Amino acid sequence: MTGKIISLLLAVLMLTGAFAAAGAETAGEGRTWYVYTENGKPLNVRILPEGEIVGKIACGEQVQVVSVQNDTWAEITFHYEHPENGEGDWPAYVNRRYLTDIEPGELQKLQEAEAVFFTGDPMTDINKEFASAQSVTPYEISIRPARVTGVVNMRWIPSETGAIIAQYKATEKLNVLKELTYFLMVQDPDTGDVGYIHRRYAVK
Repeated sequence: MTGKIISLLLAVLMLTGAFAAAGAETAGEGRTWYVYTENGKPLNVRILPEGEIVGKIACGEQVQVVSVQNDTWAEITFHYEHPENGEGDWPAYVNRRYLTDIEPGELQKLQEAEAVFFTGDPMTDINKEFASAQSVTPYEISIRPARVTGVVNMRWIPSETGAIIAQYKATEKLNVLKELTYFLMVQDPDTGDVGYIHRRYAVK
């Protein structure tokens, strides 16, 4: 069985070797996002990046992103008392690290479905993930670790038990080559490495 999986992995990697990294529009601009903090606390809203806190947005609330600043700060429109312009709807900033494009209720459903999908037998689960792979037009994603200071592992196979190829910090970029049920086949645009990361750690 192990030999079968290794052969399948090599075949998949060979098929994707010809893909070129594709550019993407600035992620998130003009889209609805949702606040997602791992501890469930509200997200600070600031008058400027790294500036004074002018309010908070509850975990799970919708946010309309106007623009993304340096891939770290997202500009939004927020109702608050501006020190110069008074009360009203004014530009404000939130840390993009705490925004996700998956509605919290849907995220919970995905997690519940995943618990049913995986059998607990690594070989069976890996083969199910490989079988679900769909080719896509390559697109760029940003890394979103579970914790601000954490990293996301790129692995040889679509499994949390797979050997680690590389590790990535928040907002680092990878290109998606294939979509699986719960994993993404990705390529590092700098090194050319190809591997897998879990969908929960990727932001388009």
